[in-house]
Amino acid sequence: MEKQIGHLRNELLSVRQDAVAAHIAGDKGKAECLTGKVVGMKSILDVAERAMRRSDREAVGELEGVERVIRALGPAIPRC
Repeated sequence: MEKQIGHLRNELLSVRQDAVAAHIAGDKGKAECLTGKVVGMKSILDVAERAMRRSDREAVGELEGVERVIRALGPAIPRC
């Protein structure tokens, strides 16, 4: 799981750069969407690290809840 979190943290940096580029280019809609994506990814990755490193039961439950919602909504979730 640590390796996957590291990979996602690197992806997070890329999305953050894309958000800045969209903002500079004046594409407000894309910049806002990508900024939201960055915030969400960072938040959930922080929870995943808590669950993994500290055996934080609340974090484990939060991840399970997020997983359930993503599975249920899957293809219906809009994309940036």
